[in-house]
Amino acid sequence: MPTEGVVDGPFWQKTACPPWCTSRHQADDAYADRVHHADLLPDGKAVIDLVLEQATEGRPEQLEVTVARHYRSTTAVIHVIKSEQTELQLTPSEARTLAAHLRQLLRTASLPADPSRLWKPLDGVTVGGQPAFPCPHRRPWCRGHSKSEIVESRQPGNPLMHSGSVASVPFTIGNSPGSIDISLDTIDGHQPQPFAYLQVVGGDGGGELDVTAIDHTIAALQLAKKLILDNPVGSVKLTADLG
Repeated sequence: MPTEGVVDGPFWQKTACPPWCTSRHQADDAYADRVHHADLLPDGKAVIDLVLEQATEGRPEQLEVTVARHYRSTTAVIHVIKSEQTELQLTPSEARTLAAHLRQLLRTASLPADPSRLWKPLDGVTVGGQPAFPCPHRRPWCRGHSKSEIVESRQPGNPLMHSGSVASVPFTIGNSPGSIDISLDTIDGHQPQPFAYLQVVGGDGGGELDVTAIDHTIAALQLAKKLILDNPVGSVKLTADLG
């Protein structure tokens, strides 16, 4: 990169790079690509998981923040990009104003400034023997995922499997108790539409349902159908009131 007064970069660069520029400028860079970029943050950018946003196309929504300056401009631009699609461009002054407003909101609302304190394991819930964390895709019926599952899902080819219990209908055959457990399941990218999964537990793989148990099973399946069709954003009651 050139320094002030000594141009040893590509022919089109007449002034030195700003101190924060880490771009490797090339002579054949297109005009729009003649940009100074910064590695002021790890990996050159900040990526924020938008955990309150409904995931689309099988991946969480994210917010990316970068800074850049065209070689002919005197002002850097802060780019705020949502999931590589929607972009907001801010001047440094506008970005400072926004940051000041956010800090003031945090102080006024008495919210913890450390985002890791907001992302806590679910009380008493485990997945594969590990503490379960809230579903990053905000599936309202999902029981949660282990941290390793969430981390691995960031890589291509590692979809999350979402599963959540809807109800458990008990039955008894003689002295052998059992149950029909009903859950919702879906696999990102492979089976995006949730489906109801019924599993017979105990009773030697089968069960005899009396009239009450049949009614309870119908009610549980109706609840599962409603959850599948509505797919609401937010929390819902996951256990049917079958009493």
